[in-house]
Amino acid sequence: MMAGAEFVMRTLEHLLDELDRTGKVSVNARGYPDFLACDGYRYEAAPAIEGLIWHFEMWETRHGKQLPLQPLRDLHVALHYIVPVQERTVEALRHALPILRRVMATGAPEDQGDLLTQTCIKSLMEGRRL
Repeated sequence: MMAGAEFVMRTLEHLLDELDRTGKVSVNARGYPDFLACDGYRYEAAPAIEGLIWHFEMWETRHGKQLPLQPLRDLHVALHYIVPVQERTVEALRHALPILRRVMATGAPEDQGDLLTQTCIKSLMEGRRL
């Protein structure tokens, strides 16, 4: 799952790099924060990050371990409500992302695939599309 971890986490790291470099993030035509994913498409940042949080929360439940998700939750809230991202959130994310990347990279492909399926189901049940 190294490639999947790279695609997902690299996109999030690019968003943080943009924040560090410019102090802002890209927005779409409707004014919502977005990002360019590795597949070449642009996605709204808040719903995508929320899906990532769901994925990791399901991983926590399944494996009985805690992950450093609070910085990711804080980023989601800031982007969802279009409020400034606090510097402490960016710093905390810089510490949390290697741990989250490692979880994705070292996970069994079947486990990660099943978690992705569950995340998609949750998204549909919530009336959203990932």
